[in-house]
Amino acid sequence: MALQFVKILSKTDTGKRLSLPTKYMKHLPRIRRGHAVNLAVMDAQGRQWHFGYTIRRNGHPKPVLSAGWHDFVKGKYLKPGDQIIFKLEANDADALYTIGVKRRIRLLGTEVWTAVC
Repeated sequence: MALQFVKILSKTDTGKRLSLPTKYMKHLPRIRRGHAVNLAVMDAQGRQWHFGYTIRRNGHPKPVLSAGWHDFVKGKYLKPGDQIIFKLEANDADALYTIGVKRRIRLLGTEVWTAVC
């Protein structure tokens, strides 16, 4: 079973942290507000990235990736408008989180999404 969400990156997503949809919290490791867990995520090239996964302390419990996220943004040369595809590939005992990146380009007068390495 694979669960995924797609997000177009905002300036905040590329500059500070990645906000995740609240409805996907049930598919992420359980944590308490104000605490963080390490979330290992594999990219399309097979490299493992480690992100600090937290939930906002105040207000709406929004999940975010912070620590390590900026390294991923810099390593992939991400910018606002790029698209991420975050997937949970689950089997009986283990969960594997993967992340892909796409960028919109113009090709022969048509806008298309292409994978970013």
